[in-house]
Amino acid sequence: MQATLSNEELLQRFGKPRVELIQLVERHTLTVQAWLSSRSPQAARFVGKGVKASSTGFKIPLLNLALGSDFPKESSEKEIDEEVKAVIEFFATRNVPWYWWMSAGPSPQNIAQILERHGLAYDAPPLPAMLASLEDERSFPTHNETIRVWRAHSLKDLQAASTIRRIAFKFPAGEATTYFEDMPADWLDDSSPARLFLAGEDESKPVSIGAVIEGEGIPGIYVMATLPEHHRKGYGKAILTRLLAEAKSADGKMIALTASEAGFGLYAQFGFYHLLDFDFYSVPK
Repeated sequence: MQATLSNEELLQRFGKPRVELIQLVERHTLTVQAWLSSRSPQAARFVGKGVKASSTGFKIPLLNLALGSDFPKESSEKEIDEEVKAVIEFFATRNVPWYWWMSAGPSPQNIAQILERHGLAYDAPPLPAMLASLEDERSFPTHNETIRVWRAHSLKDLQAASTIRRIAFKFPAGEATTYFEDMPADWLDDSSPARLFLAGEDESKPVSIGAVIEGEGIPGIYVMATLPEHHRKGYGKAILTRLLAEAKSADGKMIALTASEAGFGLYAQFGFYHLLDFDFYSVPK
């Protein structure tokens, strides 16, 4: 995997050493993912000593998450085992598929072996986390400047965003069909940490979405999606250019994201560098 920097380059570009940047991006990502997976009318949460879990109730693994492993060092193996059991039971009661989204520096360090002992399995591939400076003077890739990009401002926009995300992410039939419009304040109000944008030939024909969401003091890029028939037409580039401008206008210094294999190359073109990987565990089907 390319688009990496040395420790010295990271310090020069971001003003922090690698270990601090990893901790910051981990905290940001897990915080925002917890927020996203708790935002639905049917949402439920589990809060333990070392694990926080959120469930939208939709039968979509990425919308039902146990996040990280941060047990106090004095935690006994029995306490950790009991909490892992409680997390498994939480999702079993919800009757939803789910992921345990693992941070790069978990506590205890052998949490993977503990999860496997309780029937969870490593669910490859890992998910790259990337970071970009918003203070760089850089040239972004060119895109079709006739593409219209706008911030979501109506229920109609939210309905279109739900459709685009459902199709692009191949959600199961009947799941999350009204995801965005069920939470209008989260996506339309200025008081929310999220800013949702759409792109299309004009505002009557949106085909792509993306959002900037604040967490732990830095912004991140989320819910990037384009309808399959409109891939490679510049919509992703147009949305990303607008999202970065939005984050910079809010005095952001750096911005994070997690990248699919398909999106990694695009993000690298916009100055994002690979910083760490998140691992996933799940209950085998």
